Amino acid sequence: VGAAKAGALLERQLTLARTRAHSTALQALGSSRFHAVADKVAVLASEVPLTPAAAMSDLRPLAAAAGERLTDAVTALPLITAGHPYNAEALIHGLSPDPAPHPQDGPWHQVRLLLRLHRYAGEVLHGNGAPLDVRLLTAGQALNLHRDASEAAAAAASAARTPRIAPATAYALGVLHADQRHEVEAARFAFQQSWQKQAVGTL
Repeated sequence: VGAAKAGALLERQLTLARTRAHSTALQALGSSRFHAVADKVAVLASEVPLTPAAAMSDLRPLAAAAGERLTDAVTALPLITAGHPYNAEALIHGLSPDPAPHPQDGPWHQVRLLLRLHRYAGEVLHGNGAPLDVRLLTAGQALNLHRDASEAAAAAASAARTPRIAPATAYALGVLHADQRHEVEAARFAFQQSWQKQAVGTL
């Protein structure tokens, strides 16, 4: 019963959040600011190439800078802690009254974005001849799973803060939250394993 009620509560809250996000997006699309940006993009596209030398520009420094940003961000991660399949420290935040995002998640989300930027830079630099780096793909997949699990845990925690819910419902949400935080740690462990293999392979 508790699991069924928890599922129904999550579905209602997520549907409401999706509806609000859809309305916000529609309002943004109809705003004068969006139309101004669209006009500038259309004008910019009509003026390509921007300069006669644009096609000869060396993109390697920019691609290298993207790689350096990624390396710096990964260096700041607690990879030693993530080197263990289970990290109890990540569960301390738990179902506290604080609605803020989990304090450990932000840097990992940033690395996910920088990893995508690094891959895109490589694709632009090498075109169709870009080498397929399986390690980067595996690391990116782990960070995608990390994002999904952290957002699922946050949704469960938010639902558990609903006033006057039944104890069985709160318990089911707590179990779901803990399960998703374990998935977060599993994804971090998978990323750590992939990244360490990449580092060894580039020596």
